[in-house]
This record gives sequence, structure tokens and C-alpha cells, in this order.
Amino acid sequence: MLSAVFPVNKLRKAEQILMNHKLLNPRLKPVYLENSVFFPLSEIPSSRIKSLIEKLNGRIEKVDEKFFPRKKRSLSLKELEKRHKIVFPKSVSLIGDILLINEIPEEAVAKRNLIGEILRENFAVRAVFLKVKEISGETRVAQWERIAGFGGTFTVHKENNYYYALDISKVFFNPRMGSERARIIKLCRRQEMIIDMFSGVGPFAIPIAAKCAVVYAIDINRHAIDYLLLNAEINNVSKKKIIAIHGDSRTEVPKINVKVDRIIMNYPERAISFLDVAISALKKEGGFIHLYFFLRERNKKTAIE
Repeated sequence: MLSAVFPVNKLRKAEQILMNHKLLNPRLKPVYLENSVFFPLSEIPSSRIKSLIEKLNGRIEKVDEKFFPRKKRSLSLKELEKRHKIVFPKSVSLIGDILLINEIPEEAVAKRNLIGEILRENFAVRAVFLKVKEISGETRVAQWERIAGFGGTFTVHKENNYYYALDISKVFFNPRMGSERARIIKLCRRQEMIIDMFSGVGPFAIPIAAKCAVVYAIDINRHAIDYLLLNAEINNVSKKKIIAIHGDSRTEVPKINVKVDRIIMNYPERAISFLDVAISALKKEGGFIHLYFFLRERNKKTAIE
């Protein structure tokens, strides 16, 4: 079958062209490989559309029918256990076209590749990765091993109608924060100036920059800043409205020569130790700090109290 292949920075523009001309195959999902996006086509593009594709540095390429994941209703992990008589992981994380597993139950380790293939088919993803080393260091990056599918750890995740290119072997990204990010984005006002002290690839900073005056996005991970800038381009957010800063927030925040309206501190392991820096950068009246941290107690009731 035919696919339209584009550099990932042209993703949104390319998708719009293909959608406008009804060329996207509605039964298949896109695939992301090595900073490129592969769109499944429903028919051969006309010469005029081919010209538009080439203007975006795209090309038409033949791929195997099984290259693209097929959209389908997924079974729950409990339903999969009943069907296959295998113990599955308690939870999985879906990021773009890949699925992540933190661990395989001990009694099912010998069947991990089979589990990977079942999960890949069930959740309609390109590949399944198993964590082989826990998140560590200031950059909060884990190590992963592919147990099913093909391709590497690069992908593009869609959240709240924004696209985020990222590589899970180089940056930290938590897809479970999507609804919380949407809540914070909704709170931000057009005239606000904001600091995102631990920005990652931009899931807070980019949507906020699209609606607010300016966002200072800081991260100690050089790869995260590179992806943030790429994602600003993908989502057509002006780089004048998002000031990307590579460095430690403790030293970089004091260099910002304005007092801001709102500060986001999404680094649960250590954010509270940066609170003094955040307070010093906030407007004296009417400012907001969104601080995330882990509270470990024996049970949920005790933690809430």
C-alpha cells in the first residue's frame, strides 16, 4: 500500500492537506520513525497533491499492508488475561504509536515476547517496550527494550489537540498527566507571563504559549529543550512566545528579569526544594504556583488528611 512520508516538523501541515483531500486511510494509524511521520493513504494522490506533498519535503512510499497499526476496539488487561490464560502487567502506558510496560509479572517472564505481541495487536501500536532500568538522575530518563514490533523509541504523542515529538530513551514524558495539563491550560489567561520550571518537551508550555503573553520554559535536559523547540514548530507556536532555556531552574529562574503571573513546578520528586526560587520570581499579588509532589502514606485516607 501507499504512504505519504514527511519530516516530523511538517506533521500538522501535512496532515491537514491529506485530510482536506480525503486521502487518509480512516482504518489505519500513522507510524512515527526516526523523526519522520508515515501517513496511510486511501488512494493514489493526484499530480497536484503530489506537488503539495513535495513542497513540504514529503514523498510517496510503498509499504507493507501490515506496516500501519489497524484501528480497533481494545480489550482491557483483565479481558486479555481471561482470553489468553496468561498473567499480564497490571498497567501499560500508551505514548504515540508505542506502548510501555514497567515490568512483566515474575510468573510470565518466559512469555514476555508473546505478551508483547498480544499487547501490540490489542492496542494497535507499532512497538511495545519494556523498562529495563528505572528512571534516574536529574533528567528522569529510563532505559527500554523492545519486546514486540519494529522501530525505535522515537514517537509523536497527541494530547489536547497538540502534537509532541519525543524519544523515551532521551526524555521523560508522562501521558497520564493529560487531563491535569488541560485543567491548568484552561486556567491561564491571555495576558499572563508564565514560568514552566521543568518543562520537558513542552506539554504545559506549548499550549499555554499559544494563548498567553509569554512562557519561559526551562529544563536541565538538552534533549528536552530540543524537542520543545521542535514541538513549538510542529504546533505553529511562535518562538517569540516561548523562551526555551537549557539549564537548572535554581540558577536560571533568577536570571529572568520580570515577575511572572504563574509558575508550574511539575517535578514531583524534588519540586518542593525549588519553592523558594519560585516564590522570588512571582508577582507579589495575584500570582499562582502549581506545585506537584509525592506524598507517601500508608493509605489514601491518611494522605488526604
